[in-house]
Amino acid sequence: MRRALVSLAGVYLLFAVIGRFVEGMGAVECGCADDCWCKRPVLSTFRWVFPWGHRCPPQSD
Repeated sequence: MRRALVSLAGVYLLFAVIGRFVEGMGAVECGCADDCWCKRPVLSTFRWVFPWGHRCPPQSD
């Protein structure tokens, strides 16, 4: 059981790092407000694997 949890955590972190790498290449971009938690240096790594609670700016049509 512990091995499965460690493996799952490793895969989660791998996806987080891949998401950060893809964002760094310019392939994707987060459209959140500047004060969103995902704009902070360390937390931005988890932006694409924990997509809840973002503060998106209001959209004008």
